[in-house]
Amino acid sequence: MASFLKKALPGVLPPALAANPDLNAVGMNGTALASIVMAAASRTFPEAISMRVVREIRATRVTRAAVLERALRASGRRFILEVKAASPSEGLMRGRVDTDVYARTYGRFADAVSVVTEPDFFAGSFDRLADIRQKTVLPILAKDFFVKEAQILAAARAGADAVLLMLSVLSDVGYRKLAAFAQSLGLEILTEADSETDLARARRLGARLIGINNRDLRTLTVDRRRVETLLDAASKDAVIVAESGYATAADLAASSARVFLCGSAVSKAPDVSVGVRELLYGKSKVCGITRVKDAVAAAKAGAVAVGIILAERSSRKVSTQAAAELSAAVRRQTEVAGLPVEIVAVADAQEVTGEVLKTFDAMQADVVQLHGSLSQVLKTAEVLKRAFPDIKTVVAVGLPTVATAHCRAALKDDVRKIEAAFEAGLIDRVTLDHAAGGTGSGFDRDLLPLFATLPRVTLAGGITPENVIDLQRTALSAGLRLSGFDFNSGVEDAPGVKSAEKIGRAFAAVAGRRY
Repeated sequence: MASFLKKALPGVLPPALAANPDLNAVGMNGTALASIVMAAASRTFPEAISMRVVREIRATRVTRAAVLERALRASGRRFILEVKAASPSEGLMRGRVDTDVYARTYGRFADAVSVVTEPDFFAGSFDRLADIRQKTVLPILAKDFFVKEAQILAAARAGADAVLLMLSVLSDVGYRKLAAFAQSLGLEILTEADSETDLARARRLGARLIGINNRDLRTLTVDRRRVETLLDAASKDAVIVAESGYATAADLAASSARVFLCGSAVSKAPDVSVGVRELLYGKSKVCGITRVKDAVAAAKAGAVAVGIILAERSSRKVSTQAAAELSAAVRRQTEVAGLPVEIVAVADAQEVTGEVLKTFDAMQADVVQLHGSLSQVLKTAEVLKRAFPDIKTVVAVGLPTVATAHCRAALKDDVRKIEAAFEAGLIDRVTLDHAAGGTGSGFDRDLLPLFATLPRVTLAGGITPENVIDLQRTALSAGLRLSGFDFNSGVEDAPGVKSAEKIGRAFAAVAGRRY
């Protein structure tokens, strides 16, 4: 497929298209948009537009009026997740698009689905949209460079609920013409704008759903500040959808927007399900797993990792024999659910002996999380790297409830050592926890800025559904490169006995949603 993808090079519309009153020729000429629109205008569709076809499509949409708008106007953050194989900026991202996997995953985590149908530069198709339509009841947005009614007819016949109309591509005349035709078929319209001028046009044109694209489609560059800058200029009555450039849960949490359209982050992920969970909830984990059903509940809520504790001091300790059996059962059951997770073995570094190393191996652990003094943790991490080159290592750093000046100085020195360990490829992530890890206690949040230079940080220590949002805000304000959260006692009914309801509420809070 990659060899057939066209490159979106800057171009100039031919005279016939440049003179077309439906197009925004001035805005496109000399940009990548021109070459994409030329391909769209030349595309042919065998189905003729007739009143019979229009009536047939209307009849199928009687029960689906305004389904996209209703979904996006619901309270809390809302997500349109995209099915996209390629793009001009990223190239081929997914050689095979398994619509069963997308439909199953998006059915659990999305509010609506965007299906890219542009074939030449994005490797999309209306056939793929039709396939998705058979597998989900979610609202579907057909995302294409719509320049003529035949394209909209094709989207409607494939089962779309809405189409994207781009003000960077269409003149007011062209927009009104295509919008009227789409509405005659019962389709909704997401109107895309990327400037204050286009937002004013969108208001004047009566747009109810407005997408603000962080990507400049003329240059293909992304700047997430675009949405933040333009939100105040957008119509207060319309639903505003922030598009492009959101690669992590921290990106979403840092935005002032409430509704997002995300695609590339999932398309580039090796596993669609993991990609969606990491995007919405971060690389978050539920630790202290002692029961398979708790691990499955965690995965269904959005966790991408579960922790099995081997540390002797923990009330959630699992024996070495039981750990291997539990790990295998968790892996099996989460994969059956289509929600694979990383298995994290949690241990005190000073207890990592040859027998414990054998347990890591028997568990087929993906990650080992080490607690203890930093010097001992880093020594053990070196041992792990030699024994299991493919296992990821997480360093847990214990922090006090209230930090003294001496403690701050010592932590600054620790951060330098951790930075060196990152650079050496010795560790993959850092988890900040209370000094007495596993007690459910929080730590001094004023210490968070000390760790802002580290690339991947997760937070642990007494995190509950009630306090996680405040902790998230504090971490982002501190400049922390937040990867996710490590939940344990805050989502339990008793030590080692997780609550599916508490887990669900905690993960919903991380994504800014209601449980």
